[in-house]
Amino acid sequence: MIRTKELNLKNGSRIVVIGGGPAGAFFSIFASKLAQDLGRKLDITIYEKKIFDNQGALGCNMCAGVISESLVQSLALEDINLPSSVVQSCVDSYYFHTQNGNIKIKSSRIQQRGIATIFRGGGPKGNAGKDIQSFDEFLLHKAVEHGAKVKHIFIDKINLNDDKPVIYAGERLQNDCDLLVGASGVKANSGKIYEKLGIGYKIPSTIRATQSEIELGSDWIANKFGNSIHIFLLRIPGVKFVSVIPKGRFITVSLLGNEPNVEYIKMFLAHPVMKQMLPQGFKIPDKFCHCFPKINIKGAKNPFADRLVLVGDASSVRLYKDGIGSAYITSKAAAHTAILYGIGKQNFEKHYLPVCKNLDADNLFGKLLFSVNDFVSYTALLSKGYFRTIQQEQADLHKTTHHSDILWDMFTGSRFYKEIFIRTLNPRYILNLLFTITSTSLLDMLSIQPKK
Repeated sequence: MIRTKELNLKNGSRIVVIGGGPAGAFFSIFASKLAQDLGRKLDITIYEKKIFDNQGALGCNMCAGVISESLVQSLALEDINLPSSVVQSCVDSYYFHTQNGNIKIKSSRIQQRGIATIFRGGGPKGNAGKDIQSFDEFLLHKAVEHGAKVKHIFIDKINLNDDKPVIYAGERLQNDCDLLVGASGVKANSGKIYEKLGIGYKIPSTIRATQSEIELGSDWIANKFGNSIHIFLLRIPGVKFVSVIPKGRFITVSLLGNEPNVEYIKMFLAHPVMKQMLPQGFKIPDKFCHCFPKINIKGAKNPFADRLVLVGDASSVRLYKDGIGSAYITSKAAAHTAILYGIGKQNFEKHYLPVCKNLDADNLFGKLLFSVNDFVSYTALLSKGYFRTIQQEQADLHKTTHHSDILWDMFTGSRFYKEIFIRTLNPRYILNLLFTITSTSLLDMLSIQPKK
Protein backbone atom coordinates (compact mmCIF):
# COMPACT_ATOMS: atom_id res chain seq x y z
CA MET A 1 0.00 0.00 0.00
CA ILE A 2 1.41 3.38 -0.97
CA ARG A 3 2.03 5.56 2.04
CA THR A 4 -0.29 8.54 2.48
CA LYS A 5 2.48 11.14 2.21
CA GLU A 6 3.34 9.88 -1.29
CA LEU A 7 -0.22 10.18 -2.59
CA ASN A 8 -0.13 13.24 -4.83
CA LEU A 9 -1.61 14.29 -8.13
CA LYS A 10 0.94 14.71 -10.89
CA ASN A 11 0.87 15.89 -14.47
CA GLY A 12 -1.54 13.58 -16.33
CA SER A 13 -3.14 12.11 -13.18
CA ARG A 14 -6.61 10.72 -13.78
CA ILE A 15 -9.57 11.96 -11.69
CA VAL A 16 -13.00 10.36 -11.87
CA VAL A 17 -15.95 12.42 -10.61
CA ILE A 18 -19.16 10.48 -10.01
CA GLY A 19 -22.08 12.93 -10.25
CA GLY A 20 -22.55 15.87 -12.62
CA GLY A 21 -24.51 18.19 -10.34
CA PRO A 22 -23.03 21.41 -8.91
CA ALA A 23 -20.67 19.59 -6.52
CA GLY A 24 -19.09 17.50 -9.27
CA ALA A 25 -18.89 20.39 -11.72
CA PHE A 26 -17.46 22.78 -9.11
CA PHE A 27 -14.78 20.28 -8.10
CA SER A 28 -13.78 19.77 -11.74
CA ILE A 29 -13.61 23.50 -12.41
CA PHE A 30 -11.58 24.34 -9.30
CA ALA A 31 -9.22 21.38 -9.65
CA SER A 32 -8.57 22.15 -13.33
CA LYS A 33 -7.96 25.86 -12.76
CA LEU A 34 -5.64 25.34 -9.81
CA ALA A 35 -3.67 22.58 -11.55
CA GLN A 36 -3.24 24.77 -14.63
CA ASP A 37 -1.98 27.62 -12.45
CA LEU A 38 0.64 25.22 -11.12
CA GLY A 39 1.62 24.07 -14.60
CA ARG A 40 -0.09 20.67 -14.37
CA LYS A 41 -2.68 19.09 -16.62
CA LEU A 42 -5.18 16.64 -15.17
CA ASP A 43 -7.37 14.07 -16.91
CA ILE A 44 -10.82 14.65 -15.36
CA THR A 45 -13.90 12.64 -16.34
CA ILE A 46 -17.37 13.32 -14.90
CA TYR A 47 -19.81 10.38 -14.93
CA GLU A 48 -23.45 11.51 -14.89
CA LYS A 49 -26.37 9.49 -16.26
CA LYS A 50 -28.79 12.42 -16.51
CA ILE A 51 -29.23 14.75 -19.47
CA PHE A 52 -30.08 17.96 -17.64
CA ASP A 53 -31.92 19.65 -20.50
CA ASN A 54 -34.75 17.10 -20.26
CA GLN A 55 -38.05 18.34 -18.84
CA GLY A 56 -39.47 17.07 -15.57
CA ALA A 57 -37.84 14.50 -13.32
CA LEU A 58 -35.61 13.06 -16.08
CA GLY A 59 -33.52 16.23 -16.15
CA CYS A 60 -34.16 17.69 -12.69
CA ASN A 61 -32.02 17.43 -9.59
CA MET A 62 -34.93 18.19 -7.23
CA CYS A 63 -33.91 21.50 -5.69
CA ALA A 64 -35.70 24.72 -4.69
CA GLY A 65 -33.28 26.50 -7.01
CA VAL A 66 -32.25 29.63 -5.12
CA ILE A 67 -28.73 31.07 -5.33
CA SER A 68 -27.98 33.58 -2.57
CA GLU A 69 -26.50 36.98 -3.37
CA SER A 70 -23.24 36.02 -1.64
CA LEU A 71 -22.89 32.94 -3.86
CA VAL A 72 -23.78 34.90 -7.02
CA GLN A 73 -20.92 37.27 -6.13
CA SER A 74 -18.53 34.41 -5.34
CA LEU A 75 -19.31 32.75 -8.68
CA ALA A 76 -18.69 36.03 -10.50
CA LEU A 77 -15.26 36.26 -8.87
CA GLU A 78 -14.59 32.75 -10.22
CA ASP A 79 -15.58 33.98 -13.69
CA ILE A 80 -18.80 31.95 -13.52
CA ASN A 81 -21.36 34.54 -14.58
CA LEU A 82 -24.94 33.29 -14.78
CA PRO A 83 -26.55 34.08 -18.16
CA SER A 84 -30.16 35.26 -18.51
CA SER A 85 -31.11 31.88 -19.97
CA VAL A 86 -30.21 30.26 -16.62
CA VAL A 87 -31.59 32.93 -14.27
CA GLN A 88 -35.40 32.65 -14.26
CA SER A 89 -36.02 35.53 -11.84
CA CYS A 90 -33.88 38.08 -10.01
CA VAL A 91 -34.94 38.53 -6.40
CA ASP A 92 -34.34 41.57 -4.20
CA SER A 93 -36.65 40.90 -1.24
CA TYR A 94 -38.39 38.33 0.94
CA TYR A 95 -42.09 38.54 1.78
CA PHE A 96 -43.22 36.87 5.02
CA HIS A 97 -46.84 35.80 5.51
CA THR A 98 -47.97 34.96 9.05
CA GLN A 99 -51.23 34.53 10.92
CA ASN A 100 -50.65 37.99 12.39
CA GLY A 101 -49.85 39.95 9.25
CA ASN A 102 -47.40 40.24 6.40
CA ILE A 103 -44.10 42.00 5.96
CA LYS A 104 -41.72 42.54 3.08
CA ILE A 105 -38.04 42.87 3.86
CA LYS A 106 -34.95 43.92 1.99
CA SER A 107 -31.38 43.80 3.15
CA SER A 108 -29.45 47.04 3.60
CA ARG A 109 -26.49 45.22 2.00
CA ILE A 110 -28.12 44.28 -1.29
CA GLN A 111 -27.87 47.01 -3.90
CA GLN A 112 -29.68 45.23 -6.73
CA ARG A 113 -31.63 42.06 -7.40
CA GLY A 114 -28.76 39.90 -6.27
CA ILE A 115 -30.55 36.59 -5.60
CA ALA A 116 -31.01 34.30 -8.60
CA THR A 117 -33.69 31.65 -9.01
CA ILE A 118 -32.91 28.78 -11.37
CA PHE A 119 -34.08 25.38 -12.58
CA ARG A 120 -31.73 22.46 -12.03
CA GLY A 121 -33.09 20.72 -15.13
CA GLY A 122 -34.85 21.74 -18.34
CA GLY A 123 -37.94 22.95 -16.52
CA PRO A 124 -41.24 21.38 -15.42
CA LYS A 125 -43.20 18.88 -17.47
CA GLY A 126 -45.05 20.44 -20.39
CA ASN A 127 -42.70 23.42 -20.62
CA ALA A 128 -41.58 24.36 -24.10
CA GLY A 129 -38.09 24.84 -22.69
CA LYS A 130 -37.08 27.57 -25.13
CA ASP A 131 -36.31 30.12 -22.40
CA ILE A 132 -34.90 27.72 -19.80
CA GLN A 133 -31.34 26.51 -19.52
CA SER A 134 -30.50 24.14 -16.72
CA PHE A 135 -28.11 25.50 -14.09
CA ASP A 136 -26.51 22.06 -13.81
CA GLU A 137 -26.05 21.83 -17.57
CA PHE A 138 -24.49 25.31 -17.57
CA LEU A 139 -21.98 24.31 -14.88
CA LEU A 140 -21.12 21.09 -16.72
CA HIS A 141 -20.36 23.13 -19.84
CA LYS A 142 -18.07 25.30 -17.71
CA ALA A 143 -16.29 22.20 -16.46
CA VAL A 144 -15.83 21.01 -20.07
CA GLU A 145 -14.44 24.43 -21.01
CA HIS A 146 -11.78 23.88 -18.35
CA GLY A 147 -10.84 20.51 -19.79
CA ALA A 148 -13.15 17.97 -18.14
CA LYS A 149 -14.90 15.23 -20.09
CA VAL A 150 -18.50 14.12 -19.43
CA LYS A 151 -19.79 10.58 -19.89
CA HIS A 152 -23.49 9.86 -19.46
CA ILE A 153 -23.01 6.49 -17.80
CA PHE A 154 -24.39 5.23 -14.49
CA ILE A 155 -21.69 3.95 -12.18
CA ASP A 156 -23.02 1.26 -9.85
CA LYS A 157 -19.88 -0.35 -8.45
CA ILE A 158 -16.57 0.79 -7.02
CA ASN A 159 -13.56 -1.23 -5.93
CA LEU A 160 -10.68 0.18 -3.93
CA ASN A 161 -7.66 -1.79 -5.08
CA ASP A 162 -4.29 -1.50 -3.38
CA ASP A 163 -3.14 1.13 -5.82
CA LYS A 164 -6.12 2.82 -7.52
CA PRO A 165 -9.95 3.01 -7.31
CA VAL A 166 -11.77 1.19 -10.10
CA ILE A 167 -15.32 1.93 -11.31
CA TYR A 168 -17.87 -0.24 -13.08
CA ALA A 169 -21.13 0.18 -14.96
CA GLY A 170 -23.02 -3.06 -14.61
CA GLU A 171 -20.19 -5.56 -14.52
CA ARG A 172 -18.22 -3.71 -17.14
CA LEU A 173 -14.98 -2.01 -16.13
CA GLN A 174 -15.05 1.68 -17.03
CA ASN A 175 -11.93 3.22 -15.59
CA ASP A 176 -9.35 3.29 -12.86
CA CYS A 177 -8.16 6.58 -11.43
CA ASP A 178 -5.68 8.29 -9.16
CA LEU A 179 -8.51 10.09 -7.32
CA LEU A 180 -12.22 9.28 -7.06
CA VAL A 181 -14.60 12.13 -6.18
CA GLY A 182 -18.09 11.17 -4.97
CA ALA A 183 -20.56 13.90 -5.89
CA SER A 184 -23.77 11.95 -6.40
CA GLY A 185 -25.73 13.42 -3.49
CA VAL A 186 -27.69 11.55 -0.83
CA LYS A 187 -29.47 9.03 -2.99
CA ALA A 188 -29.66 5.77 -1.06
CA ASN A 189 -28.31 3.55 -3.85
CA SER A 190 -25.32 5.81 -4.48
CA GLY A 191 -24.58 6.17 -0.79
CA LYS A 192 -24.56 2.42 -0.22
CA ILE A 193 -21.86 2.02 -2.86
CA TYR A 194 -19.52 4.06 -0.66
CA GLU A 195 -20.69 2.47 2.58
CA LYS A 196 -19.74 -0.95 1.21
CA LEU A 197 -16.14 0.14 0.63
CA GLY A 198 -15.25 -0.39 4.29
CA ILE A 199 -13.83 3.11 4.82
CA GLY A 200 -16.26 3.95 7.63
CA TYR A 201 -18.41 6.21 5.44
CA LYS A 202 -21.98 6.72 6.64
CA ILE A 203 -24.70 8.33 4.54
CA PRO A 204 -25.86 11.70 5.98
CA SER A 205 -29.13 11.78 7.92
CA THR A 206 -31.89 13.27 5.79
CA ILE A 207 -35.52 14.33 5.77
CA ARG A 208 -37.75 14.73 2.74
CA ALA A 209 -39.38 17.95 1.58
CA THR A 210 -42.34 18.25 -0.79
CA GLN A 211 -41.85 20.39 -3.86
CA SER A 212 -43.88 21.30 -6.93
CA GLU A 213 -43.84 23.56 -9.98
CA ILE A 214 -47.01 25.45 -10.86
CA GLU A 215 -47.41 27.48 -14.05
CA LEU A 216 -49.27 30.78 -13.55
CA GLY A 217 -47.87 32.93 -16.36
CA SER A 218 -45.09 35.51 -16.19
CA ASP A 219 -47.44 38.54 -16.03
CA TRP A 220 -49.46 37.15 -13.12
CA ILE A 221 -46.36 36.16 -11.22
CA ALA A 222 -44.76 39.57 -11.80
CA ASN A 223 -47.89 41.36 -10.50
CA LYS A 224 -48.66 39.10 -7.53
CA PHE A 225 -45.28 37.79 -6.43
CA GLY A 226 -43.00 40.50 -7.80
CA ASN A 227 -39.27 40.18 -7.20
CA SER A 228 -39.77 38.49 -3.83
CA ILE A 229 -39.44 35.00 -2.46
CA HIS A 230 -42.53 34.45 -0.32
CA ILE A 231 -42.24 32.63 3.01
CA PHE A 232 -45.48 31.34 4.55
CA LEU A 233 -45.42 30.74 8.32
CA LEU A 234 -49.01 29.58 8.71
CA ARG A 235 -50.59 27.13 11.09
CA ILE A 236 -51.23 24.39 8.59
CA PRO A 237 -51.33 20.98 10.34
CA GLY A 238 -48.19 19.00 9.59
CA VAL A 239 -46.44 21.90 7.80
CA LYS A 240 -43.40 23.70 9.20
CA PHE A 241 -43.11 26.41 6.56
CA VAL A 242 -43.57 26.95 2.84
CA SER A 243 -41.52 29.02 0.41
CA VAL A 244 -42.86 30.15 -2.95
CA ILE A 245 -40.15 31.04 -5.45
CA PRO A 246 -40.88 32.94 -8.68
CA LYS A 247 -39.28 31.48 -11.81
CA GLY A 248 -40.47 33.18 -14.97
CA ARG A 249 -43.83 31.61 -15.86
CA PHE A 250 -43.69 29.23 -12.90
CA ILE A 251 -43.63 29.27 -9.14
CA THR A 252 -41.77 26.62 -7.19
CA VAL A 253 -43.62 25.66 -4.02
CA SER A 254 -41.16 24.14 -1.55
CA LEU A 255 -42.74 22.77 1.61
CA LEU A 256 -41.20 21.33 4.75
CA GLY A 257 -43.60 19.19 6.75
CA ASN A 258 -43.82 16.18 8.98
CA GLU A 259 -43.63 13.85 6.01
CA PRO A 260 -43.47 14.17 2.20
CA ASN A 261 -46.96 14.30 0.76
CA VAL A 262 -48.34 16.03 -2.31
CA GLU A 263 -51.60 16.57 -0.40
CA TYR A 264 -49.75 19.17 1.68
CA ILE A 265 -49.18 21.17 -1.51
CA LYS A 266 -52.87 20.99 -2.38
CA MET A 267 -53.79 22.01 1.18
CA PHE A 268 -51.43 24.98 1.00
CA LEU A 269 -52.71 26.15 -2.41
CA ALA A 270 -56.25 26.05 -1.00
CA HIS A 271 -55.33 28.07 2.11
CA PRO A 272 -57.03 31.52 2.14
CA VAL A 273 -53.73 33.39 2.42
CA MET A 274 -52.30 31.66 -0.66
CA LYS A 275 -55.59 31.50 -2.52
CA GLN A 276 -55.76 35.27 -2.79
CA MET A 277 -52.45 35.22 -4.66
CA LEU A 278 -53.72 32.81 -7.31
CA PRO A 279 -55.84 33.65 -10.38
CA GLN A 280 -59.57 33.71 -9.80
CA GLY A 281 -61.03 30.28 -10.43
CA PHE A 282 -57.62 28.64 -10.22
CA LYS A 283 -57.86 24.88 -9.99
CA ILE A 284 -55.04 22.62 -9.01
CA PRO A 285 -54.12 20.54 -12.08
CA ASP A 286 -54.79 16.83 -11.88
CA LYS A 287 -51.16 16.31 -12.79
CA PHE A 288 -48.37 18.73 -12.01
CA CYS A 289 -44.62 18.44 -11.62
CA HIS A 290 -43.72 17.49 -8.07
CA CYS A 291 -41.01 15.63 -6.19
CA PHE A 292 -39.82 14.73 -2.70
CA PRO A 293 -36.17 15.81 -2.46
CA LYS A 294 -33.99 14.62 0.38
CA ILE A 295 -32.53 17.30 2.64
CA ASN A 296 -29.28 16.62 4.44
CA ILE A 297 -29.69 17.47 8.16
CA LYS A 298 -26.53 15.90 9.53
CA GLY A 299 -23.12 15.52 7.95
CA ALA A 300 -21.71 12.26 6.66
CA LYS A 301 -19.26 10.22 8.68
CA ASN A 302 -15.77 9.72 7.22
CA PRO A 303 -16.35 11.31 3.79
CA PHE A 304 -12.82 10.51 2.58
CA ALA A 305 -10.13 7.87 2.37
CA ASP A 306 -6.89 7.39 0.45
CA ARG A 307 -7.60 8.48 -3.14
CA LEU A 308 -11.28 9.13 -2.36
CA VAL A 309 -13.27 12.19 -1.24
CA LEU A 310 -17.02 12.89 -1.13
CA VAL A 311 -18.36 16.40 -1.62
CA GLY A 312 -21.67 18.29 -1.63
CA ASP A 313 -24.78 16.57 -0.27
CA ALA A 314 -22.83 13.33 0.12
CA SER A 315 -20.70 15.09 2.71
CA SER A 316 -21.99 18.21 4.54
CA VAL A 317 -24.48 20.96 3.73
CA ARG A 318 -26.09 23.88 5.52
CA LEU A 319 -29.38 23.15 7.31
CA TYR A 320 -32.45 23.88 5.12
CA LYS A 321 -30.46 26.37 3.03
CA ASP A 322 -28.02 26.94 0.28
CA GLY A 323 -27.32 23.42 -0.93
CA ILE A 324 -25.64 24.83 -4.03
CA GLY A 325 -23.53 27.09 -1.82
CA SER A 326 -22.52 24.12 0.32
CA ALA A 327 -21.53 22.23 -2.83
CA TYR A 328 -19.38 25.23 -3.75
CA ILE A 329 -17.69 25.30 -0.32
CA THR A 330 -17.00 21.58 0.03
CA SER A 331 -15.93 21.05 -3.59
CA LYS A 332 -13.54 23.98 -3.52
CA ALA A 333 -12.02 22.78 -0.23
CA ALA A 334 -11.63 19.23 -1.56
CA ALA A 335 -10.09 20.44 -4.83
CA HIS A 336 -7.59 22.68 -3.04
CA THR A 337 -6.66 19.84 -0.67
CA ALA A 338 -6.11 17.40 -3.54
CA ILE A 339 -4.05 19.77 -5.67
CA LEU A 340 -2.03 21.57 -3.00
CA TYR A 341 -1.57 18.96 -0.27
CA GLY A 342 -2.26 15.47 -1.58
CA ILE A 343 -4.94 12.83 -1.98
CA GLY A 344 -4.24 10.66 1.04
CA LYS A 345 -6.61 10.14 3.95
CA GLN A 346 -4.40 12.21 6.24
CA ASN A 347 -4.37 15.08 3.73
CA PHE A 348 -8.17 15.20 3.60
CA GLU A 349 -8.42 14.78 7.36
CA LYS A 350 -6.17 17.76 7.96
CA HIS A 351 -7.32 20.17 5.26
CA TYR A 352 -10.81 19.08 4.13
CA LEU A 353 -12.47 17.66 7.24
CA PRO A 354 -12.36 20.98 9.19
CA VAL A 355 -14.49 22.59 6.47
CA CYS A 356 -17.11 19.83 6.79
CA LYS A 357 -17.03 20.03 10.60
CA ASN A 358 -17.56 23.79 10.47
CA LEU A 359 -20.69 23.29 8.36
CA ASP A 360 -21.97 20.57 10.69
CA ALA A 361 -21.32 22.67 13.82
CA ASP A 362 -22.94 25.70 12.19
CA ASN A 363 -26.13 23.68 11.66
CA LEU A 364 -26.54 23.36 15.44
CA PHE A 365 -26.91 27.13 15.60
CA GLY A 366 -29.29 26.91 12.65
CA LYS A 367 -31.56 24.46 14.46
CA LEU A 368 -31.71 26.80 17.44
CA LEU A 369 -32.44 29.86 15.30
CA PHE A 370 -35.26 28.16 13.39
CA SER A 371 -36.79 26.83 16.62
CA VAL A 372 -36.83 30.34 18.10
CA ASN A 373 -38.23 31.74 14.84
CA ASP A 374 -41.04 29.16 14.87
CA PHE A 375 -41.91 30.00 18.48
CA VAL A 376 -41.98 33.74 17.77
CA SER A 377 -43.91 33.38 14.51
CA TYR A 378 -46.65 31.24 16.04
CA THR A 379 -47.01 33.27 19.27
CA ALA A 380 -49.31 36.19 18.52
CA LEU A 381 -47.91 38.58 21.13
CA LEU A 382 -44.29 38.00 20.16
CA SER A 383 -45.00 37.89 16.43
CA LYS A 384 -46.74 41.27 16.36
CA GLY A 385 -43.97 42.99 18.29
CA TYR A 386 -41.21 41.32 16.30
CA PHE A 387 -42.65 42.19 12.92
CA ARG A 388 -43.46 45.73 14.06
CA THR A 389 -39.78 46.14 14.93
CA ILE A 390 -38.83 44.94 11.46
CA GLN A 391 -41.39 47.29 9.85
CA GLN A 392 -39.75 50.19 11.65
CA GLU A 393 -36.34 49.13 10.36
CA GLN A 394 -37.61 48.66 6.81
CA ALA A 395 -38.99 52.20 6.76
CA ASP A 396 -35.41 53.47 6.49
CA LEU A 397 -32.76 51.01 5.31
CA HIS A 398 -30.05 53.65 5.79
CA LYS A 399 -30.45 53.28 9.56
CA THR A 400 -29.98 50.20 11.72
CA THR A 401 -31.61 47.08 10.27
CA HIS A 402 -30.42 44.58 12.86
CA HIS A 403 -33.51 42.35 13.14
CA SER A 404 -34.27 42.59 9.42
CA ASP A 405 -30.77 41.44 8.53
CA ILE A 406 -31.02 38.50 10.94
CA LEU A 407 -34.25 37.30 9.33
CA TRP A 408 -32.83 37.94 5.86
CA ASP A 409 -29.65 35.98 6.50
CA MET A 410 -31.52 33.05 8.07
CA PHE A 411 -33.73 32.48 5.04
CA THR A 412 -31.35 33.46 2.23
CA GLY A 413 -28.33 31.53 3.49
CA SER A 414 -26.14 34.60 2.95
CA ARG A 415 -24.37 34.26 6.31
CA PHE A 416 -23.40 31.38 8.54
CA TYR A 417 -25.82 30.52 11.35
CA LYS A 418 -23.21 30.99 14.07
CA GLU A 419 -22.58 34.56 12.94
CA ILE A 420 -26.33 35.23 12.89
CA PHE A 421 -26.78 33.72 16.35
CA ILE A 422 -24.04 35.88 17.85
CA ARG A 423 -25.75 38.98 16.43
CA THR A 424 -29.01 38.01 18.14
CA LEU A 425 -27.28 38.33 21.53
CA ASN A 426 -26.63 42.08 21.22
CA PRO A 427 -28.16 43.53 24.46
CA ARG A 428 -29.11 46.83 22.85
CA TYR A 429 -31.28 45.21 20.20
CA ILE A 430 -32.77 42.71 22.64
CA LEU A 431 -33.95 45.60 24.84
CA ASN A 432 -35.33 47.43 21.81
CA LEU A 433 -37.26 44.34 20.76
CA LEU A 434 -38.64 43.79 24.29
CA PHE A 435 -39.76 47.42 24.41
CA THR A 436 -41.61 47.08 21.10
CA ILE A 437 -43.26 43.81 22.16
CA THR A 438 -44.37 45.35 25.47
CA SER A 439 -45.74 48.51 23.86
CA THR A 440 -47.52 46.46 21.21
CA SER A 441 -49.12 44.34 23.92
CA LEU A 442 -50.31 47.40 25.83
CA LEU A 443 -51.75 48.97 22.71
CA ASP A 444 -53.62 45.79 21.89
CA MET A 445 -54.98 45.55 25.43
CA LEU A 446 -56.19 49.14 25.26
CA SER A 447 -57.49 48.61 21.71
CA ILE A 448 -55.48 51.59 20.56
CA GLN A 449 -54.06 51.44 17.09
CA PRO A 450 -50.59 52.96 16.70
CA LYS A 451 -50.16 55.87 14.34
CA LYS A 452 -48.70 54.94 10.99
